[in-house]
Amino acid sequence: MFANLFAYAGGARDDDRCTLKYDMHVHSRHSPDAATGVRTIARGWTRHGILPLVCDHNTTRGAEKVYACIREKHPDVPAILAEEIMTAEGEIIGVFLTEEIPPFLSAHETLDCIEEQGALSIVPHPFCTYRSSALTTATLCEVIGRIDIVEGYNARILCQEENRRARDYAALHNKPISVGSDAHTPFELCRNWLELEPFDDPAGLLRSIRGATPTFRSMNTSVHVLTKMVKLARAGGLFAGA
Repeated sequence: MFANLFAYAGGARDDDRCTLKYDMHVHSRHSPDAATGVRTIARGWTRHGILPLVCDHNTTRGAEKVYACIREKHPDVPAILAEEIMTAEGEIIGVFLTEEIPPFLSAHETLDCIEEQGALSIVPHPFCTYRSSALTTATLCEVIGRIDIVEGYNARILCQEENRRARDYAALHNKPISVGSDAHTPFELCRNWLELEPFDDPAGLLRSIRGATPTFRSMNTSVHVLTKMVKLARAGGLFAGA
């Protein structure tokens, strides 16, 4: 499926080998602290060949709508549903979900739900000291054997040592790493990605991600102030959601 789309959507070519740019952490307006419309995210694929992993907070609706937009022009692109799920101990992302997972279960129960759907799990922004939503270190150490991917590059991390610590931890446990813009606003899009070999399913993604090439640029710390402003504005009904 994907292999036939790379040239059409701007995928890179090297010695006749097709690759895909994949930003594995993007938020749409279906997250209460995000300001990016679904069509804006979809344009990252149609214009730049960057596939978004849309993982809104506790919902798959953003992913559903973004892929509906992408598939209007590119119907062969399979929908990859994802969700950034708040567990009782912090956030875990589910990828290739078939249905939404409710928040506030334990980390183990959330991973049970992900595994029952044949999906993959990602730990976003591990060791982040700025966000109270990050999975606790104690819980991460407890569940790491069940985790499929560790986010080793998060563009919104304030201290790059925390990204390095995530990559070191992933290497220690032989886990592949992902790259995510964690974009909540349009200007954060299309700046960070992994360049992957073709894949069609969860197993294919896991195979491809181990040899992937990262492109990473961290964001200015002011984006967190903007996110707080967006969240207040959304709560006050100052602009509509997606």
